[in-house]
Amino acid sequence: MKLRIRGNSIRLRLGASEVAQLAKGDRVSESTQFSPLLKDRLIYAVVLSTDAMEISASFANNEILVSVPQVLGQVWANSERVGLNHEQKVNGEASLTIVIEKDFQCLEPRPNEDQSDSFPNPAKGAACGHH
Repeated sequence: MKLRIRGNSIRLRLGASEVAQLAKGDRVSESTQFSPLLKDRLIYAVVLSTDAMEISASFANNEILVSVPQVLGQVWANSERVGLNHEQKVNGEASLTIVIEKDFQCLEPRPNEDQSDSFPNPAKGAACGHH
């Protein structure tokens, strides 16, 4: 799973096995360690939830947790649909954009990037943008 943060938006890109794992009801997570100290680790995860009414993100204990309504996540995982997105209000005027996407293979090889778990790219012949 890849995480991109830019301003008030987060984008998670999941590989094929991660989408399958999510569809089975399992939590998908990754972490980034910034120092030898356990407290300096960022965890990011996606779960399907029967309690979720809409896609939402929370941040607690160094973890970004994105919850997706179970039915919506199941339909997405088992369809050709590329992504899910939601605008989560964070205060009166600001919102957090949450995007969850299937990760596609680049059409041109990218050095030092393992794409073995990426979905086949449906846009053969088009240039691949930066991830």
